[in-house]
Amino acid sequence: MSEPRASALSEIRQRMLDFIVRYKEEHDLPPTIREIQRGLGISSTSMVSYHLKALERAQLVNRYHRRSRGLVLQQPAHARDMVSVPIVGQIVASEPVPTPDADALASADNVLHIARSLVGNGRNLYALEVRGDSMIDALINDGDIVVLQRVENPAEVKNGDLAAVFLLDRNESTLKRVYREGQRLKLKPENPRMRPFYVDAAQASIQGKVMCVIRRT
Repeated sequence: MSEPRASALSEIRQRMLDFIVRYKEEHDLPPTIREIQRGLGISSTSMVSYHLKALERAQLVNRYHRRSRGLVLQQPAHARDMVSVPIVGQIVASEPVPTPDADALASADNVLHIARSLVGNGRNLYALEVRGDSMIDALINDGDIVVLQRVENPAEVKNGDLAAVFLLDRNESTLKRVYREGQRLKLKPENPRMRPFYVDAAQASIQGKVMCVIRRT
C-alpha cells in the first residue's frame, strides 16, 4: 500500500501565482512577464517564463503567447478559489523541541495564498516553517513550509498521515508520520538515519494534518 503524499508547489511558483492574483485584483488585467520579473525580483524574463510553464502544467494559468498580457488564471487559481493561510511559527522535523507560546502563534505577520484544490475545504488552516531534516524522504526539507489543517477529531488523521504532534508532558512539538499502536503513538521520521519513537497516546495531541508543502527549492 503506498503512503500518502502531500501536494506541493515551490515557493517561487506560489509567490508568482499570488502576485498574478493580486495584480489582477488591483488592475483588472493580468501582469506582463516583465512586471512579474520586477515585482518578484527575478533575475530574467526567461526565468519567469520557465516558472509560468510549470504553472501551466499544473493547470493554474493559461498563456496566450502573442499577447503582452496573455496570462489567464485558471480555476482554481481565481481569487474566489484561493485560500489565505497564516504562517504562525515553526515546526521541528527532528527531535521534538519546545512549542512557541500562544501569543507567538497568534501573531501571524505572513500569509500564504493557496489554491483551494491543494487544501481541501480550506477550513482551519495554518502554516509552519519546517526546521530539521527528519522528513527529507517525504520531500520536506529544512526551510520548507507545511500547510496544516487543525484536527478536531483525532480519527481524521489516519495511520501514515503526516501530522504535527504536541507532546503534552514535555510541552514540545514535532512533525512526523503518525501510527496508532494500542495505547501508544509511533512517530516515524522519513530519514534513514533516524529511528521511530513511541509516546503515550494520552500524552500526545495531534494538532494538525499536513495538507500541502511549499518548497524553498
